[in-house]
Amino acid sequence: MGQLIKIDFNNLDNKKDKNYRNKLVRIRDEIEDYLNLVSRNENDELAIALAAGRFAAMKLTQLTGEIETKKFVNECIITTLKR
Repeated sequence: MGQLIKIDFNNLDNKKDKNYRNKLVRIRDEIEDYLNLVSRNENDELAIALAAGRFAAMKLTQLTGEIETKKFVNECIITTLKR
């Protein structure tokens, strides 16, 4: 669906960096496929987007902080507008 969040992998070696990036891409794609399926089944894209967005915003804020979360969400918005 889009680009991957930019993560600083300074503490990891190149093999772990590539493996982790591949893991992030796989999980992203699987979750997006699931959300699309549920959106179609429920016939309510807004409800699914709100639930997923709320979970993401709250969890990312806990994990990376408010500033990084806002940067990530803004990058997602910019990516969407470029399409």
